[in-house]
Amino acid sequence: MKKIYLLSTLFLLFINCSDGISKDEYAVLNETVDEILKPYGMTHLSRDEMNEIAANNGIDLNRTISEKDAKIIEDAIAMRRKFEFAISDSIEGSSSKSNVYRSLLALDSIVPAKENLKATSLDLTKIKFPENYEKVEKPSENGEFLGKITLSRPIIDKSGEKAIIYYQKCKNITGNDCMPRFLRLRKMHNKWIIRS
Repeated sequence: MKKIYLLSTLFLLFINCSDGISKDEYAVLNETVDEILKPYGMTHLSRDEMNEIAANNGIDLNRTISEKDAKIIEDAIAMRRKFEFAISDSIEGSSSKSNVYRSLLALDSIVPAKENLKATSLDLTKIKFPENYEKVEKPSENGEFLGKITLSRPIIDKSGEKAIIYYQKCKNITGNDCMPRFLRLRKMHNKWIIRS
């Protein structure tokens, strides 16, 4: 009986962590992808275009815009621009012992829960992409390509309340002309948020 219980427990653990990426890591990855993609679209909006979208949707720009109205505007922009992006289906490893990570971890007083996180496949079905943004294998001629994203495993503090993640956003599909970046996150009310 003990063997059956042990085997079933191991099977459940295997199913839940088959790719080795934890639920918290996926939550951090989702916040990161959202941060990488969404602000980009809002920077390419002329005043005339904003006025047109607002008029078409009955939004008064002379008052404070509600979250609902902001979402309507954001979706309208995404539909017009036909934003496209690519993302690597593997996730790079992270080591808290590397020189770059060490100084950033010390800056935020992060004591890593795990020292070395291995590269692995990324389950893209667990990544929530912004609505009206299309993941593509190669850019089409009908859209605005935002770039290719490569993510690294997030390093999460032992407390489970702080994290840091390294990523690259490349201007083209081949992975050239990349901008490496780090994001710092904090868990508040059971949700990961980007810290400045």
